[in-house]
Amino acid sequence: MPCEHGGRIIEASETMPNVLDFSASFNPYLHPRTKSAVKEALKGAYTYPDHTYRNFREAVGEYLAVPSEAIVPGNGSVELIRFCAWALLQKGDKVIVPAPTFGEYELACRLSGAEPLIVPAWDEQAFKRDLLGALAEEDVRMVFLCNPNNPTGKVLAKETVTDIALSCHAANAFLVVDEVFIELSDPRQSVAAANLEDALVLRSLTKSFAIPGIRASYGITNPKLANALNSIRVPWNLNSIAEAVTVALLKDCKPYLNASREKIATQRRWLARELREISGLRPLESDANFFMVNVAGTSLSSTDFAREMRRNGFLVRDCQSFRLTGDDYIRIAVRTKAENARLLEVIKQVISQKI
Repeated sequence: MPCEHGGRIIEASETMPNVLDFSASFNPYLHPRTKSAVKEALKGAYTYPDHTYRNFREAVGEYLAVPSEAIVPGNGSVELIRFCAWALLQKGDKVIVPAPTFGEYELACRLSGAEPLIVPAWDEQAFKRDLLGALAEEDVRMVFLCNPNNPTGKVLAKETVTDIALSCHAANAFLVVDEVFIELSDPRQSVAAANLEDALVLRSLTKSFAIPGIRASYGITNPKLANALNSIRVPWNLNSIAEAVTVALLKDCKPYLNASREKIATQRRWLARELREISGLRPLESDANFFMVNVAGTSLSSTDFAREMRRNGFLVRDCQSFRLTGDDYIRIAVRTKAENARLLEVIKQVISQKI
């Protein structure tokens, strides 16, 4: 079965023209060069892209201070997740997948005939202990980590990820670290430039630069594996427009990302504080540009809560499709202060109507 995803704003807009989408989590602050970069990139729509993506890989390499030969271009992170599973997994292989986490990891495993080993990820210490225990007891071929984790929003320390990577290498297990949200949370915990053995680190411009309609992502691994993956990936998987926009936005982007992180963190703290004041809601601690909210105290299930919010013109993520969450949690993206204030008013209305 396909995974559930947020961001279904086009579908919702057919009946609600002014809908606000809090179900998809990306930077609410548009890069000042985005519109001009897209306009300029359209000039390349009439030619094939360079299938080696030299300019793209060099831009990423300069941004992260890694060799361009270590970069694998992707049409969004989901493509790279499925591509990695297809390239490295065989039928019957065992794969460690946290829970709750992004559903595409488990789906990619099943599509490849692999067997997911689910490890609860609510508590960092218990998760690390259980993961290392599974590595020692099982013949594990691959491990998925989402850092910060989606939907919990918690970041694993760089030292923790490095320890896991060393254990994976010793166990001959390949490690995939999904860092698509890390640039909007705490990039100091990134292992993208750590030169880990037997690992692939995933990044996406969708979240960091608020361009979900322009599918551009990349993986960072050792140059030998990158060369192998680049030799078998689909030709022209990154279109000319996506490549040109990526190259333009990555140039001198750190001040923009730093400012975005600071504003997001401020809004996350304010929004969580305001939600705690609403009877029946319990927002969870998060390090990312989104967080989970326990709605059990409202007597509404997560599905009912999300449905009522939709009726009022707001999309929130029903977390019931994530493993180990039950029907008590929704996920809310952090947007601008004005939008967050409007969300709070509607949440209060929904709860008061229930009471």
